[in-house]
Amino acid sequence: MASSASSCNVLSKGQRIKCEECGITLEVVDECKGCSSEDCNITFNCCGKDMSIIEK
Repeated sequence: MASSASSCNVLSKGQRIKCEECGITLEVVDECKGCSSEDCNITFNCCGKDMSIIEK
């Protein structure tokens, strides 16, 4: 597992983001259409901690 993303263009369709504490899982259903990574900064947090990207 990897730590949470810092830019949406690193996420791939089908990847899942999971909270290791409570188990909630989010799935990427559409990929980034090409925004500038310097303009994009995202984090996924749950239960006060970074969520993990589950590699496909």
